[in-house]
Amino acid sequence: MEKNNNILKEKVIKLQNELKELLGNNKHIYVHETNTFWEDSGELHIECDQGTIVWNLETLYNDLPHMLSYCIEEHKKKEKRIKKEMTQLIKNKL
Repeated sequence: MEKNNNILKEKVIKLQNELKELLGNNKHIYVHETNTFWEDSGELHIECDQGTIVWNLETLYNDLPHMLSYCIEEHKKKEKRIKKEMTQLIKNKL
């Protein structure tokens, strides 16, 4: 019985280590929503479900114009799609 417990413990430890390795190799973090964010020592800390992202504020500042451009572009696409869908719904009702 003790031998079986030891085998199970070893397997659990092995699986835990494999999981840590897989999670450690994950280079992408998808942020759907932030829990909170704050500034400290010139860095922006963004807390989300997957952990905390730390971003150098100088780098962020330089990247903001491009990021905002992407956001505005995507928002315009979304508005256009919604207006098209609403127009189609109105036509179908008449």
